[in-house]
Amino acid sequence: MAEMTKNDRVILLSAKEDFQDGRYNQVINKTEHLLEKYPQSLELNDLYAIALYALKRYPEAFKIVEEFVDELMAQPKYQEHLLKIFLSNHLFMLAREVLAQASEKAAVRWQGQINQAEDAFRATGPADLAAQTRKFAYLGALPVEQQVHEVKSALKLPLREYVSAAKTILSDAFGWQVSKTQVLLQLMRVQVSENVDFVWLDGQTHTISTDELKPLEESVAFVDVLQKVEQKFAADDPIKLELLEKELFTQSNYIYPYFDRVITNPSFWATAIIAQSFGEPVSAKDPEEKQMLSWIDQIHNQEIKIGLI
Repeated sequence: MAEMTKNDRVILLSAKEDFQDGRYNQVINKTEHLLEKYPQSLELNDLYAIALYALKRYPEAFKIVEEFVDELMAQPKYQEHLLKIFLSNHLFMLAREVLAQASEKAAVRWQGQINQAEDAFRATGPADLAAQTRKFAYLGALPVEQQVHEVKSALKLPLREYVSAAKTILSDAFGWQVSKTQVLLQLMRVQVSENVDFVWLDGQTHTISTDELKPLEESVAFVDVLQKVEQKFAADDPIKLELLEKELFTQSNYIYPYFDRVITNPSFWATAIIAQSFGEPVSAKDPEEKQMLSWIDQIHNQEIKIGLI
Protein backbone atom coordinates (compact mmCIF):
# COMPACT_ATOMS: atom_id res chain seq x y z
CA MET A 1 0.00 0.00 0.00
CA ALA A 2 1.26 3.47 -0.87
CA GLU A 3 2.40 5.56 2.08
CA MET A 4 -0.15 8.22 2.99
CA THR A 5 0.85 11.78 2.10
CA LYS A 6 1.07 14.47 4.76
CA ASN A 7 -2.04 16.18 3.40
CA ASP A 8 -4.02 12.93 3.43
CA ARG A 9 -2.97 12.26 7.01
CA VAL A 10 -4.43 15.65 7.92
CA ILE A 11 -7.71 14.60 6.25
CA LEU A 12 -7.64 11.32 8.18
CA LEU A 13 -7.07 13.12 11.47
CA SER A 14 -9.96 15.45 10.63
CA ALA A 15 -12.19 12.44 9.91
CA LYS A 16 -11.30 10.94 13.29
CA GLU A 17 -12.20 14.21 15.01
CA ASP A 18 -15.50 14.25 13.11
CA PHE A 19 -16.21 10.77 14.41
CA GLN A 20 -15.55 11.81 18.01
CA ASP A 21 -17.93 14.74 17.52
CA GLY A 22 -20.65 12.58 15.97
CA ARG A 23 -20.38 14.01 12.46
CA TYR A 24 -20.60 10.59 10.85
CA ASN A 25 -21.61 11.73 7.37
CA GLN A 26 -18.49 13.88 7.29
CA VAL A 27 -16.44 10.85 8.27
CA ILE A 28 -17.94 8.88 5.39
CA ASN A 29 -17.24 11.63 2.87
CA LYS A 30 -13.61 11.94 3.93
CA THR A 31 -12.88 8.23 4.18
CA GLU A 32 -14.48 7.54 0.81
CA HIS A 33 -12.16 10.15 -0.69
CA LEU A 34 -9.09 8.61 0.97
CA LEU A 35 -10.09 5.03 0.12
CA GLU A 36 -9.87 5.90 -3.57
CA LYS A 37 -6.12 6.27 -3.00
CA TYR A 38 -5.62 3.70 -0.22
CA PRO A 39 -8.26 0.99 -0.72
CA GLN A 40 -6.36 -1.62 1.34
CA SER A 41 -5.84 0.56 4.42
CA LEU A 42 -7.21 -1.24 7.48
CA GLU A 43 -7.41 2.01 9.42
CA LEU A 44 -9.50 3.72 6.75
CA ASN A 45 -11.80 0.76 6.17
CA ASP A 46 -12.35 0.39 9.90
CA LEU A 47 -13.18 4.08 10.31
CA TYR A 48 -15.50 4.02 7.30
CA ALA A 49 -17.31 0.93 8.58
CA ILE A 50 -17.77 2.13 12.13
CA ALA A 51 -19.17 5.45 10.84
CA LEU A 52 -21.72 3.48 8.78
CA TYR A 53 -22.50 1.45 11.89
CA ALA A 54 -23.05 4.65 13.88
CA LEU A 55 -25.61 5.70 11.25
CA LYS A 56 -27.32 2.29 11.64
CA ARG A 57 -26.33 1.31 8.11
CA TYR A 58 -25.42 -2.13 9.41
CA PRO A 59 -25.33 -4.25 6.21
CA GLU A 60 -23.13 -1.63 4.52
CA ALA A 61 -20.78 -1.59 7.48
CA PHE A 62 -20.38 -5.36 7.28
CA LYS A 63 -19.82 -5.24 3.52
CA ILE A 64 -16.86 -2.91 4.12
CA VAL A 65 -15.13 -5.06 6.74
CA GLU A 66 -15.97 -8.42 5.13
CA GLU A 67 -12.94 -8.33 2.83
CA PHE A 68 -10.58 -7.57 5.72
CA VAL A 69 -12.05 -9.68 8.52
CA ASP A 70 -8.96 -11.77 9.25
CA GLU A 71 -6.59 -8.81 9.25
CA LEU A 72 -8.86 -6.62 11.37
CA MET A 73 -9.64 -9.39 13.82
CA ALA A 74 -5.94 -10.01 14.43
CA GLN A 75 -5.45 -6.47 15.78
CA PRO A 76 -7.00 -5.71 19.19
CA LYS A 77 -7.64 -2.06 18.34
CA TYR A 78 -10.19 -3.09 15.70
CA GLN A 79 -11.86 -5.99 17.49
CA GLU A 80 -14.58 -4.11 19.35
CA HIS A 81 -15.66 -2.34 16.17
CA LEU A 82 -15.92 -5.70 14.42
CA LEU A 83 -17.89 -7.12 17.32
CA LYS A 84 -20.44 -4.31 17.12
CA ILE A 85 -20.81 -4.67 13.36
CA PHE A 86 -21.19 -8.46 13.55
CA LEU A 87 -23.79 -8.32 16.32
CA SER A 88 -25.78 -5.62 14.52
CA ASN A 89 -26.00 -7.99 11.54
CA HIS A 90 -26.79 -11.01 13.76
CA LEU A 91 -23.53 -12.66 12.71
CA PHE A 92 -23.11 -14.45 16.01
CA MET A 93 -20.50 -16.97 14.90
CA LEU A 94 -18.25 -14.19 13.60
CA ALA A 95 -18.76 -12.30 16.86
CA ARG A 96 -17.58 -15.41 18.68
CA GLU A 97 -14.49 -15.52 16.47
CA VAL A 98 -13.65 -12.06 17.79
CA LEU A 99 -14.23 -13.34 21.31
CA ALA A 100 -11.83 -16.23 20.71
CA GLN A 101 -9.04 -13.82 19.75
CA ALA A 102 -9.72 -11.16 22.38
CA SER A 103 -7.69 -10.51 25.48
CA GLU A 104 -8.94 -12.11 28.67
CA LYS A 105 -10.19 -8.77 30.01
CA ALA A 106 -12.08 -7.92 26.81
CA ALA A 107 -13.45 -11.45 26.47
CA VAL A 108 -15.10 -11.28 29.89
CA ARG A 109 -16.90 -8.11 28.89
CA TRP A 110 -17.84 -9.20 25.37
CA GLN A 111 -19.04 -12.67 26.38
CA GLY A 112 -22.01 -11.13 28.16
CA GLN A 113 -22.84 -8.89 25.21
CA ILE A 114 -22.87 -11.82 22.80
CA ASN A 115 -24.94 -14.02 25.12
CA GLN A 116 -27.45 -11.21 25.58
CA ALA A 117 -27.68 -10.58 21.82
CA GLU A 118 -28.18 -14.29 21.13
CA ASP A 119 -30.92 -14.57 23.76
CA ALA A 120 -32.70 -11.54 22.30
CA PHE A 121 -32.48 -13.09 18.83
CA ARG A 122 -33.96 -16.36 20.11
CA ALA A 123 -36.84 -14.50 21.74
CA THR A 124 -37.62 -12.45 18.62
CA GLY A 125 -38.36 -15.30 16.22
CA PRO A 126 -38.09 -18.79 17.73
CA ALA A 127 -39.96 -20.48 14.88
CA ASP A 128 -37.73 -18.90 12.21
CA LEU A 129 -34.63 -19.78 14.20
CA ALA A 130 -35.75 -23.39 14.53
CA ALA A 131 -36.35 -23.57 10.78
CA GLN A 132 -32.92 -22.06 10.02
CA THR A 133 -31.24 -24.49 12.38
CA ARG A 134 -33.06 -27.46 10.88
CA LYS A 135 -32.16 -26.42 7.33
CA PHE A 136 -28.51 -26.12 8.29
CA ALA A 137 -28.54 -29.46 10.13
CA TYR A 138 -29.72 -31.28 6.98
CA LEU A 139 -27.29 -29.49 4.72
CA GLY A 140 -26.30 -32.71 2.97
CA ALA A 141 -29.69 -32.96 1.27
CA LEU A 142 -29.09 -29.71 -0.65
CA PRO A 143 -27.29 -29.17 -3.99
CA VAL A 144 -23.68 -28.00 -3.72
CA GLU A 145 -24.42 -24.37 -4.56
CA GLN A 146 -27.05 -24.19 -1.81
CA GLN A 147 -24.71 -25.89 0.66
CA VAL A 148 -22.10 -23.19 0.08
CA HIS A 149 -24.77 -20.54 0.67
CA GLU A 150 -26.13 -22.21 3.80
CA VAL A 151 -22.69 -22.62 5.37
CA LYS A 152 -22.28 -18.86 5.07
CA SER A 153 -25.84 -18.11 6.21
CA ALA A 154 -25.34 -20.29 9.29
CA LEU A 155 -22.92 -17.69 10.67
CA LYS A 156 -26.13 -15.97 11.82
CA LEU A 157 -27.04 -18.84 14.11
CA PRO A 158 -26.37 -18.47 17.85
CA LEU A 159 -23.65 -20.76 19.13
CA ARG A 160 -25.92 -23.34 20.79
CA GLU A 161 -28.00 -23.83 17.65
CA TYR A 162 -24.92 -23.88 15.41
CA VAL A 163 -23.25 -26.61 17.46
CA SER A 164 -26.44 -28.67 17.58
CA ALA A 165 -26.83 -28.53 13.79
CA ALA A 166 -23.11 -29.12 13.26
CA LYS A 167 -23.28 -32.45 15.08
CA THR A 168 -25.96 -33.64 12.65
CA ILE A 169 -24.02 -32.45 9.61
CA LEU A 170 -20.77 -34.08 10.69
CA SER A 171 -22.38 -37.44 11.38
CA ASP A 172 -24.21 -37.57 8.03
CA ALA A 173 -22.76 -40.51 6.11
CA PHE A 174 -24.00 -39.03 2.81
CA GLY A 175 -22.94 -35.42 3.44
CA TRP A 176 -20.44 -33.52 1.31
CA GLN A 177 -17.00 -33.66 2.90
CA VAL A 178 -16.19 -30.06 1.95
CA SER A 179 -19.16 -28.69 3.90
CA LYS A 180 -18.20 -30.83 6.88
CA THR A 181 -14.68 -29.41 6.81
CA GLN A 182 -15.99 -25.84 6.74
CA VAL A 183 -18.14 -26.62 9.78
CA LEU A 184 -15.19 -28.18 11.64
CA LEU A 185 -13.02 -25.15 10.87
CA GLN A 186 -15.75 -22.82 12.13
CA LEU A 187 -16.03 -24.77 15.39
CA MET A 188 -12.26 -24.50 15.73
CA ARG A 189 -12.26 -20.74 15.11
CA VAL A 190 -14.78 -20.10 17.89
CA GLN A 191 -12.92 -22.50 20.21
CA VAL A 192 -15.84 -24.84 20.84
CA SER A 193 -14.94 -27.73 23.12
CA GLU A 194 -17.11 -30.69 22.12
CA ASN A 195 -16.73 -34.33 21.20
CA VAL A 196 -18.42 -34.91 17.85
CA ASP A 197 -18.97 -37.95 15.64
CA PHE A 198 -17.50 -37.29 12.21
CA VAL A 199 -18.08 -39.50 9.17
CA TRP A 200 -14.92 -38.93 7.16
CA LEU A 201 -13.70 -39.68 3.64
CA ASP A 202 -13.03 -43.31 4.54
CA GLY A 203 -16.73 -43.83 5.35
CA GLN A 204 -15.92 -44.52 8.98
CA THR A 205 -17.21 -42.62 12.02
CA HIS A 206 -14.45 -40.90 13.99
CA THR A 207 -14.91 -39.19 17.34
CA ILE A 208 -13.21 -35.80 17.28
CA SER A 209 -12.49 -33.43 20.14
CA THR A 210 -13.01 -30.04 18.50
CA ASP A 211 -10.64 -28.21 20.83
CA GLU A 212 -7.81 -30.31 19.35
CA LEU A 213 -8.47 -29.17 15.79
CA LYS A 214 -5.81 -27.06 14.07
CA PRO A 215 -5.89 -24.69 11.08
CA LEU A 216 -4.62 -25.87 7.70
CA GLU A 217 -1.39 -23.92 8.00
CA GLU A 218 -0.40 -25.99 11.03
CA SER A 219 -0.55 -29.27 9.13
CA VAL A 220 3.10 -30.17 8.54
CA ALA A 221 2.34 -32.65 5.76
CA PHE A 222 0.05 -30.27 3.86
CA VAL A 223 2.43 -27.31 4.17
CA ASP A 224 5.30 -29.53 3.04
CA VAL A 225 3.45 -30.42 -0.18
CA LEU A 226 2.63 -26.75 -0.84
CA GLN A 227 6.26 -25.79 -0.37
CA LYS A 228 7.48 -28.50 -2.75
CA VAL A 229 5.04 -27.36 -5.44
CA GLU A 230 6.02 -23.73 -4.88
CA GLN A 231 9.73 -24.53 -5.14
CA LYS A 232 9.15 -26.24 -8.48
CA PHE A 233 6.91 -23.65 -10.17
CA ALA A 234 7.07 -20.28 -8.37
CA ALA A 235 9.91 -18.86 -10.47
CA ASP A 236 9.21 -20.46 -13.85
CA ASP A 237 5.45 -21.01 -14.15
CA PRO A 238 3.20 -19.07 -11.74
CA ILE A 239 0.09 -20.07 -13.72
CA LYS A 240 0.76 -23.77 -13.09
CA LEU A 241 1.53 -22.94 -9.46
CA GLU A 242 -1.84 -21.23 -9.05
CA LEU A 243 -3.65 -24.19 -10.60
CA LEU A 244 -1.83 -26.68 -8.35
CA GLU A 245 -2.42 -24.62 -5.20
CA LYS A 246 -6.12 -24.51 -6.01
CA GLU A 247 -6.14 -28.30 -6.44
CA LEU A 248 -4.30 -28.83 -3.15
CA PHE A 249 -6.69 -26.63 -1.21
CA THR A 250 -9.59 -28.53 -2.77
CA GLN A 251 -7.98 -31.76 -1.56
CA SER A 252 -7.46 -30.29 1.90
CA ASN A 253 -11.23 -29.91 2.28
CA TYR A 254 -11.64 -33.64 1.75
CA ILE A 255 -8.87 -34.95 4.00
CA TYR A 256 -9.04 -32.48 6.91
CA PRO A 257 -8.14 -33.05 9.71
CA TYR A 258 -6.26 -36.29 8.94
CA PHE A 259 -3.45 -34.92 6.78
CA ASP A 260 -0.72 -36.98 8.42
CA ARG A 261 -2.74 -40.16 7.93
CA VAL A 262 -3.22 -39.47 4.22
CA ILE A 263 -0.08 -37.60 3.10
CA THR A 264 2.51 -40.00 4.52
CA ASN A 265 5.09 -39.00 1.89
CA PRO A 266 4.72 -35.31 0.89
CA SER A 267 7.28 -35.62 -1.92
CA PHE A 268 5.30 -38.37 -3.64
CA TRP A 269 1.99 -36.58 -3.05
CA ALA A 270 3.39 -33.47 -4.75
CA THR A 271 4.74 -35.57 -7.63
CA ALA A 272 1.41 -37.35 -8.07
CA ILE A 273 -0.65 -34.15 -8.05
CA ILE A 274 1.66 -32.46 -10.54
CA ALA A 275 1.55 -35.47 -12.86
CA GLN A 276 -2.22 -35.96 -12.68
CA SER A 277 -2.95 -32.25 -13.10
CA PHE A 278 -1.08 -32.13 -16.40
CA GLY A 279 -2.04 -35.54 -17.82
CA GLU A 280 1.21 -37.32 -17.06
CA PRO A 281 1.38 -40.95 -15.89
CA VAL A 282 2.17 -41.72 -12.26
CA SER A 283 2.61 -45.13 -10.65
CA ALA A 284 3.23 -46.42 -7.17
CA LYS A 285 6.52 -48.15 -6.28
CA ASP A 286 5.43 -49.46 -2.88
CA PRO A 287 2.28 -50.00 -0.74
CA GLU A 288 2.61 -46.54 0.85
CA GLU A 289 2.52 -44.79 -2.52
CA LYS A 290 -0.30 -47.07 -3.66
CA GLN A 291 -2.37 -46.04 -0.63
CA MET A 292 -1.79 -42.34 -1.36
CA LEU A 293 -2.92 -42.78 -4.95
CA SER A 294 -6.00 -44.51 -3.58
CA TRP A 295 -6.77 -41.46 -1.42
CA ILE A 296 -6.38 -39.17 -4.42
CA ASP A 297 -8.77 -41.40 -6.40
CA GLN A 298 -11.31 -41.21 -3.57
CA ILE A 299 -11.17 -37.41 -3.63
CA HIS A 300 -11.58 -37.44 -7.41
CA ASN A 301 -14.55 -39.78 -7.16
CA GLN A 302 -16.16 -37.54 -4.53
CA GLU A 303 -15.81 -34.57 -6.90
CA ILE A 304 -17.46 -36.57 -9.68
CA LYS A 305 -20.24 -37.74 -7.38
CA ILE A 306 -21.09 -34.23 -6.24
CA GLY A 307 -21.04 -32.96 -9.84
CA LEU A 308 -17.97 -30.73 -9.65
CA ILE A 309 -16.12 -32.63 -12.38
